[in-house]
Amino acid sequence: SGHSLFIALLCFVQPPTHTIAMASSALHPVDRTTMHRYCFYYLQGMPSEDFSSPNAFPLVDMGAGDKVTLGQVKMSFPLAGIGQYHWRFREGEGNGFIWRDVMEDTEVLPKFQGVVFAKILRLDKLPRLNPTKMRINAKKAAARGKVGGAPSTGQREPRREFQQQQQQQQHHQPAMSPQHRPAPNPAPVPAPVPAPAPAPPPAPKSPPRPPETRVERLQREYKEKASQQEKVWDDVDQRWVVVGDKRSRSRSVSPKPTKTAAPPQVDDLLGEMGGGGGAAAGGGGGGSEPPAVDGPSGAKIQGVKLDASNAIGKSASVAAAIHGRVKEMEDAQQAAVADLREREAAKQKEAQAMDEVKARLEPKIKEWSEEYGKKRQLRALLSSLDKVLWEGSGWKPINLGDVLDAKKARRAYLKASLKVHPDKTKDLNPEQKFIATRVFDALSQANSEFEAKGGM
Repeated sequence: SGHSLFIALLCFVQPPTHTIAMASSALHPVDRTTMHRYCFYYLQGMPSEDFSSPNAFPLVDMGAGDKVTLGQVKMSFPLAGIGQYHWRFREGEGNGFIWRDVMEDTEVLPKFQGVVFAKILRLDKLPRLNPTKMRINAKKAAARGKVGGAPSTGQREPRREFQQQQQQQQHHQPAMSPQHRPAPNPAPVPAPVPAPAPAPPPAPKSPPRPPETRVERLQREYKEKASQQEKVWDDVDQRWVVVGDKRSRSRSVSPKPTKTAAPPQVDDLLGEMGGGGGAAAGGGGGGSEPPAVDGPSGAKIQGVKLDASNAIGKSASVAAAIHGRVKEMEDAQQAAVADLREREAAKQKEAQAMDEVKARLEPKIKEWSEEYGKKRQLRALLSSLDKVLWEGSGWKPINLGDVLDAKKARRAYLKASLKVHPDKTKDLNPEQKFIATRVFDALSQANSEFEAKGGM
């Protein structure tokens, strides 16, 4: 597939007449050794533009490495100053590929079989108008203006009726004689009008903000969504996985009430204990009263402190029993602390051993579970399982022909999953446990894809 793509790109590397040609034909001849210095592309929706006959332009400021950013491509693009464009780049290996949207100038571009291949969409080009629809709209507007020879809106009709009513009232009103006419009112003396205060100068208006384009809106929404996502690293898929939303997590966590009581004498069970030892933890040492709890009937039950002070004023037998019980509580607490320290130390030791094993065996597991960055299928994993399992695991090697049938593949998957199931590998050493865990995860994911495709 790589050889065929190389031949296709060589055959169609010259752009059509409406695109801009290469800066210099003697810059770099296009062959297998210099294809990474060019960007192959085609414009969506443009005449004579097709995926099978791409255009090409050389990339400027190419360093020693093979990484190319969107800013370098935009700087080298011959049509950069004509309009606004949206960029998509082809990503994948072999026959499978996807188109990935890239919007940040500093983002490293994906490559398809070693070259940069782009699909460009122009955003600011207006759609072509339909001539037939324009003629129909013009005829409708002319027909509306000729109906009755009068304006179609009827805005002046109320004014005309008011003028007619005024004329009729003046015509029917009787004329008055001079003696019956009312005396004219004396003209009022106008009051002096103060000079108006000078108006304050108008505040300078800020220039209007240009409307937000679709690309800018998508970039803003993508950044806002990414800033609110909570992600963790998946060792199996080797990628970041979204596990939740920071806003919903902050809303669900309520603030803890402040404590007014005195702090306890023992802050950490794993740290050094002081100031009374087990008696302080058991409720003695002059601390506050134990908190009350709800009983079965809803009544409050007050706890009782038990320490050496309870033996004061008691008989010898009762005092001895109290001291013995306090000693048992102290011994039990010391034993619990020692056991917790041992378990924490063992857990840290196991985690350190797992880290060392991971650094040593991770390349081997990844080579078995992936091929050129793509997850292997279930049949391929089962046929090569003996190469990754430890010696003495009890797994019998199988060939690829033994699992071509879907039923046989499912039966082999069940046997393999039983060998590496977490419940079956608790007593293994860290190296074997790491291999079993990674193999079990890889087989589970491959089986999910196998069942989703109907056993294909």
